[in-house]
Amino acid sequence: MNLLKYVQIFSLIVTLILFSNCGSNETDPTGMGIDEPTIDPMISDLDDDGIINEADSCETTPSGAIVDAYGCRIINEYDSNYFLVWQDEFSDEGALDITKWHHQIIPPNNGSWFNGEKQHYTDRITNSYVSDNVLIIKAIKESYEFDGSTQNYTSARLNSTFSFRYGRIDVRAKLPGSAGTWPAIWTLGTNINEIGNYFGSTYGNVGWPSCGEIDIMEQNGWDKTELIGHFHWGHTSTGEYASYGKTAIIEDAMDEFHIYSLEWTEGQLKVLLDNNVFLTMNNTASIPYDNPHYILLNIAMGGNLGGAIEADFSSDSMQVDYVRVYEME
Repeated sequence: MNLLKYVQIFSLIVTLILFSNCGSNETDPTGMGIDEPTIDPMISDLDDDGIINEADSCETTPSGAIVDAYGCRIINEYDSNYFLVWQDEFSDEGALDITKWHHQIIPPNNGSWFNGEKQHYTDRITNSYVSDNVLIIKAIKESYEFDGSTQNYTSARLNSTFSFRYGRIDVRAKLPGSAGTWPAIWTLGTNINEIGNYFGSTYGNVGWPSCGEIDIMEQNGWDKTELIGHFHWGHTSTGEYASYGKTAIIEDAMDEFHIYSLEWTEGQLKVLLDNNVFLTMNNTASIPYDNPHYILLNIAMGGNLGGAIEADFSSDSMQVDYVRVYEME
């Protein structure tokens, strides 16, 4: 009888243990009886471009590439050898994207700007902002003091936080028409170390003109039918200043958007208006166009190229639809 009693008790204990395990959330330590999850190849993203394989027409896109809705790299509309690497389409209303643009506001010339410019640049939203998917850089007549220096005009001077060496830039823009305005779309070498610019001394400290300057678009303040493309540099051996430029005719720069472009390769530099080349220069060892550059957008007032400002000037603006940078593979 005692033996039977012990067997009954043992059976009851085993039954209770088994019943308890059936309701447990603990993982089976042996892993037996559990199916491993499977990855559906149709919903995975093998090239990690944000487009699932089922919708991806280009499944071997290089890592980090900018792609379209089909997972393919975006090519330049004028030259299929160039692929998009950086852009701002200005799709967010209000303040600029500070991850893409830096406001350069500190006057580098003892409280003023070079070339006799008559404005202060600010980081205020009244001077640079996005409206209806367009960047507005606005020059305004107003008294403005910065660090003890007063000017009678304000504007904005933007530095891209992106730099590149060789490639193509396309900027679609509409220009100001008022006398005395000096709009510019241009680049400088990241090694300039100009006061207040985005890159500082990160890439060097050679100053201007040894850093190299590329003027993709400038207009003087007295003839708004003339477009200027220009290169400024210091000889790589002697440091001696040199420049080369040309002009193009443009009748409606203040009324219509046009595309202002640069093509820059190891062997040549070209400046284009609506994809028509009007300035070409060979890239040789004696000129410093083998280092990274960054983009600048601004309107200056008066100065060497702005000239006399009309007496009744109140404000005017440059409107930028997009800025796109492309590189070859």
